[in-house]
Amino acid sequence: MKLENGKYLGNNSHTFHMDGLIVSKTTYHEKVFEGWHFHENNHLSFILEGGNREYRKNGEETVLPGSIRLYHSGEWHRNSHTQHPSQNINLEIEDSFLSHYEASFTPWSHSDLHTLQTRASLTAIKIYHDCLAEDQHSHLSIHQQVLSLLQGAGNAHQPEKQLLAGRASEVATLLHDRWNENISLQDLVAITQLHPVTVSRHFSAYFRCSLGEYMRKIRVQKALTMIRQTEEPLTGIAYQCGFFDQSHFIRAFREQTGFLPKAFRKL
Repeated sequence: MKLENGKYLGNNSHTFHMDGLIVSKTTYHEKVFEGWHFHENNHLSFILEGGNREYRKNGEETVLPGSIRLYHSGEWHRNSHTQHPSQNINLEIEDSFLSHYEASFTPWSHSDLHTLQTRASLTAIKIYHDCLAEDQHSHLSIHQQVLSLLQGAGNAHQPEKQLLAGRASEVATLLHDRWNENISLQDLVAITQLHPVTVSRHFSAYFRCSLGEYMRKIRVQKALTMIRQTEEPLTGIAYQCGFFDQSHFIRAFREQTGFLPKAFRKL
């Protein structure tokens, strides 16, 4: 089965179509077609709620809330055991957009998986927020965010990205495994065996932000699922995710997603 522009097996509650990009929120309230299908466009799908078991030609995987999936145009897949309700935020990228900006929808390498998934998850939510805002600046903001994300994936294998003594993957794994700890520059020095100044410079070049900013991104990403999947008070979630207080959490969450935590819970 082929799914055309903006079409999914669930029901779209909001759809925004702008200059080669289609952003939608899709909800699954009941069992749908579980056979093999593919989509006309390349797209990213952020799992807001629920989840399922996904099958592709190279294997199968349980898809959980807070994760993001990448699908190439024409890529066959099928889903089963969908939890109801399930909700996804989808970002479709038409060929016209890629052609106009001379961009490409590049596979994520294993070594860059942590970094790109964190960026893509937060970017998908922020893009959806900008769609809801729908002011005179939102289209420009959305285009810039998509192009930045595509560039980040596309540059993953270029020589200038072979930084941190070739141990960027180990650095990313450390940060994601110990996301609720206070990681120091010395921890990264120990892994890379580089001078602290070199580590700082290379870290910013590779991750496109400082160590502190990247740790905030990870912690906000961890908070996404907790906000949507639990009844835990926001103050408790802020503490569990390593923020000093609720105001600090709210600022970081809004900066990374565009939403206030309370509004995101009601999304």
